[in-house]
Amino acid sequence: MSVWISPPLFGMIRLSGTANSFADGGGCVLESLRRVIVAVLSVAVLSACGTTGGGDQDAAMVSDAEADLRTRPSFEAARQQYRAAVEGWAAQIASMSTGLTWHVKEDSWGGCSGDYANTAGVHAYIYVVFNGPVPEEAWPQALDVVRRGAAQLGAINVTTPVDRPRDHDVIFSGNDGVSVEFGTEAVGVLSATSDCRLRQANLPPGGL
Repeated sequence: MSVWISPPLFGMIRLSGTANSFADGGGCVLESLRRVIVAVLSVAVLSACGTTGGGDQDAAMVSDAEADLRTRPSFEAARQQYRAAVEGWAAQIASMSTGLTWHVKEDSWGGCSGDYANTAGVHAYIYVVFNGPVPEEAWPQALDVVRRGAAQLGAINVTTPVDRPRDHDVIFSGNDGVSVEFGTEAVGVLSATSDCRLRQANLPPGGL
């Protein structure tokens, strides 16, 4: 005579009248459960290994980016170079119109982006404002001054968001965030952003 019972969790198991039959059935279920647990643990271990590998890869990328920055002159050198350049352009532009003057409104720095986002690198930023608009008749010559200067910094790609009488905005860009922007409307404005650099304190001894 066979009897059906329903053990918790494992469903219906048929007893054929012998203790061995129940043991065999329970053993099969336990073996299946054991295999499921092993499979789940294996997936968890592999996932953990994958996460660790990704972290190692990210750390290596940051290390490579910082190694590249250590081959460049310092942030302090960039700050001096870019400020001198922008002030020189501003002086030339002001000389084209009687009464036109300028002053440095901002001389600062900011964090880097792109490949250098997670490094200690920073970029220099210089921003000059004129006391009035650049006269329309002087604009072509003034723009040429900035264009030639920007090219010396590696900013040779040109974008012109606005270009109409008495309202101009031109952006010159290069690699690693280098950019120069020159525009005029109510007043003339001129700015430059350097590429990513490390501060002198973060460079090896003897760095520029």
